[in-house]
Amino acid sequence: MIGTFDRLRDLVNPITERFLREEHTLFLVGGVVRDVLINQNIESPDLDLTTNATPDQIRALVEPVADAVWLQGERFGTIGLRVGETRMEITTHRSESYISSSRKPSVTFSLNLEDDLSRRDFTVNAMAVEVDSGIFFDPFNGRSDLENKILRTPLAPNASFNDDPLRMLRAARFSAGYDLQPVQEIVDTAKDLAERILIVSAERIREEFLKLLSLENPTKGFEFLETVDLLPKIFSFESNLEHKDFDKIFSLLPPDDPVTRFSVFFKGLSKKEVKESLKRLKMSREEKRRIETIVDFLNLLSNGPKSEKWTNEELRRLIDLNQLSVETSINLIQASNSNVKEFLSSLAILRSTEDLISFEPQLTAQELMDLLHIEPGPLVGEILSWLKETHLRYGAISVDEEKKMVLKHWKK
Repeated sequence: MIGTFDRLRDLVNPITERFLREEHTLFLVGGVVRDVLINQNIESPDLDLTTNATPDQIRALVEPVADAVWLQGERFGTIGLRVGETRMEITTHRSESYISSSRKPSVTFSLNLEDDLSRRDFTVNAMAVEVDSGIFFDPFNGRSDLENKILRTPLAPNASFNDDPLRMLRAARFSAGYDLQPVQEIVDTAKDLAERILIVSAERIREEFLKLLSLENPTKGFEFLETVDLLPKIFSFESNLEHKDFDKIFSLLPPDDPVTRFSVFFKGLSKKEVKESLKRLKMSREEKRRIETIVDFLNLLSNGPKSEKWTNEELRRLIDLNQLSVETSINLIQASNSNVKEFLSSLAILRSTEDLISFEPQLTAQELMDLLHIEPGPLVGEILSWLKETHLRYGAISVDEEKKMVLKHWKK
């Protein structure tokens, strides 16, 4: 077991001796220990460590040898540093818990490693390796749980989820990401405490949810969230997705675009409901714009064409509204379970005759000004908008045709 962690221990060597000299302990802990047990060849790891040294002592010990130190987490007991290419975060042994309806955790420091590990979210994260000796500490049998694909909490789930209700959402990510099966006590407790997720800050919920959506296949996690009734608590509306839809969503939409995956959950909701949920989750301005645009696209599709059949102009405008590639748009339609076979068949016909990558003018603003001998100003934007509108109405136009049209309609 000692040899398994030798490479990581070597990375910590520049600071190890300094901690030992002052008679402080130092342990690799948490996710990096778990991930080494799964795959020993971890590229460029960020290291989490824990110690009985106080934050002030940690800072004094690392500053002389670190290439950079950051203190944003100091009030929570964490000092960040970089030595060469290795990034580390060293945290005083601690326990965190939420008090009453507070949205911020209360932090208590401890001198005991096992107390620190007992307050971690799951047993598979409650393992540690002493940096100096390489001794492996696993008081809650996390390695066995990892091998047997079991998700448990070090303490009783009631204590763990009350300490930090976000752990109920993290349970979804860990069950999906590591193919772990939550024990029944976790499921039952999460059902009972689901309402408590509301005391967690929206920023933390948003970050954790996007991490879940960034997994290759989060289906197992979403099935857990539905089972314990967490989705409506998070989004403030009833999910309109059934279990069978999750596999379709995550197989058609890639994990590197969690925001597009996320947008499918809002299909069929009113603009007001979408805005309220996105505001509540503190989504960024760009994330809000993208999701609202995609939902508009899906809802317009569901409403159908203005007449009996989709016109080419309607098809172009919908693809332009979505601002995604045609392939991604098609996957999005199928993932959202939209029954729009006629739209897809009409789109396929149009794609066989037109390039639908972009409807923007081929003429640049500078080329336009040179052509008309005009200065920068609102007129340039007006002409470019007019050219785009022409593309949307009539289809692709060559740059030579654009020049002719501009000269005909806009040359004074």
